Amino acid sequence: MSTTSRVKVLSVLAASVAAALALSACAPVREVSRVDPQQTVDVDYRFNDSDARQVYQGMVQDALSRPWINNFKNENGGKRPAVIVGPVFNATQDYIDTKLITTDIERELINSGLVRFVADKDQRLPVRDERAQGQEWSRPETRKRMQYELGADFMVIGRIMDDKPRTLDGKGGVSYFKVNLEIVDLESNEKVWIGSQEIKKVWRDR
Repeated sequence: MSTTSRVKVLSVLAASVAAALALSACAPVREVSRVDPQQTVDVDYRFNDSDARQVYQGMVQDALSRPWINNFKNENGGKRPAVIVGPVFNATQDYIDTKLITTDIERELINSGLVRFVADKDQRLPVRDERAQGQEWSRPETRKRMQYELGADFMVIGRIMDDKPRTLDGKGGVSYFKVNLEIVDLESNEKVWIGSQEIKKVWRDR
């Protein structure tokens, strides 16, 4: 490499390093602080963990106060109903992990002692694989029977919808979310419970 070329390469490298240093010097310093997970923190107008908590708490309280559980027990010799979580569709404009809602609902209903829950579709396959391997590798007295799964009596299904009108100047608006959940009898397709929770946020750019 000639002296002129070497000088050009060194000049380019020096300019790159200087640019990188300038960018790092201008980068904002991020401050992080811990808060109570139960505290409501609205970073923006989108659906967040506080909204999910409000939804599942309201849904569980309503579901446990309705007659569908006792009706089933009265018709089935006191047996607790077995429930499975089905699809909960996100029909909003935001990314929402619906398991933020359904997992908490499942936990609270199980812990109430009034219902049983069956593993959902994504959970059943690895459990079945483990049970199948156990037929070959586990001691005979510890093997779990095949085709002996608990069948669900009811399925939880639902949908999350939203509406986000804006002001004429585009600097403000409303974020409205509605979560509908239903519990359906798997044998008869009868809907035995419908729950609904609404969330409304007003925002304005400053």
